[in-house]
Amino acid sequence: MGVPLEIRQVPRPKNTVIKKSGSKWAVIERVGCVRKNGSNQPKEGKVIGHIIDGEFIKKEEIKKEISFKYYGDYELTKSVSQDILSDLKEVYTLDFANHLYTISLLRSINPKISYSNLEETYEESFISNEFQNLKLSKNNISKFLRSVGLDYGKALLFIRNRVKKIDYDNRIAIDGMLKNNNSRINSLNDFSFKSKIKNSKNISIIVAFNVSTKDVICSLPYPGNCVDVTSFPDFLEKTGITKGIIIGDKAMNNEYFGNVGFIHPLKRSSKILDKIDAYNMSEKLDDKENPTWYKKVFYEDKYYYCFRDVKRAFKEEHDFMSSKKFSKERYDKMKHKFGTIAYVSDQDITCQEALNMYKQRWEIELVNDFYKNTLELDSVKVHDDLSVYADEFINMLTLIIGYRIKNKFED
Repeated sequence: MGVPLEIRQVPRPKNTVIKKSGSKWAVIERVGCVRKNGSNQPKEGKVIGHIIDGEFIKKEEIKKEISFKYYGDYELTKSVSQDILSDLKEVYTLDFANHLYTISLLRSINPKISYSNLEETYEESFISNEFQNLKLSKNNISKFLRSVGLDYGKALLFIRNRVKKIDYDNRIAIDGMLKNNNSRINSLNDFSFKSKIKNSKNISIIVAFNVSTKDVICSLPYPGNCVDVTSFPDFLEKTGITKGIIIGDKAMNNEYFGNVGFIHPLKRSSKILDKIDAYNMSEKLDDKENPTWYKKVFYEDKYYYCFRDVKRAFKEEHDFMSSKKFSKERYDKMKHKFGTIAYVSDQDITCQEALNMYKQRWEIELVNDFYKNTLELDSVKVHDDLSVYADEFINMLTLIIGYRIKNKFED
């Protein structure tokens, strides 16, 4: 049944449609469109009013009265994050700081919460008593994210202020991870090497973690096809990391570190290892569980720490000789490298200290796992560039707060 002309001509809000509902004509909001059978089809939302006696009558919303609010989880989260709110207030207006803090806090204790459910969660939390009248509806959040993205310089200023608190002897682990991002309209969206296999596009998130204090420092988003060797120098420049000792991985190039201390492993194929005779080791670490040969070399203003784990060497040799690709020629080229690893650093320390320092790097793998699987931030939920940058800034705040809660329970 079609809608009569006199009903269609009644003034009503834009982006709405009229449908018969019982004996009334309901006015329904249009919230977007979906792709069906090769064409865009309008997507309907909720009923916002009715056409009655030739006039649009707005549907009255009954405000929900909440007498019970969650208190304990909010107080716990607040106890580990007051400095975050203070730091936000140094950069943003009070209203923006309160919104950013509240959203991040709620997401840290309610993993995978969607922006469409945020307002209800806020109203049911005691945080709504301390931070009153925040505008957290889905539409308001969408506008807020764009505002944060438009003024992204403030987010970078917040990050640089956090970085300034790093001490010179702090050990900083930096690593990247991928998260699904199948939006068609943001420039960060691209195929990574891994995602081509899954046919799912990604963005890359670079995270800096203070191994010494067990605190997440910051994170930034990059395109999914941006390899670590490209993104790390840009990450250091944008965040202003100039202090501490970076515990990196094989993809890092210490030429980009500037005055920052560093230690990272070298590929076994690196020519410098043959040049410094790295595999000719004659000293042994005092470790009964893992007997290990070692060697320390100072060459061209850098220190090289070389190790051969005897147990690992035996396993690698066994696996190599059992392989179908085994040949005596290849074995002779490889046998002196079995079980070895070498690190390059600007730090003059003992080999045992170098080994212990790098073993701490595994903690950032726990951070990445916490981000993806505990906080459930493994995929991008927004679309355009401005919203993605803003959302990832909030995800960073969520990660900082959430990981502090984790540490509090483990202390």
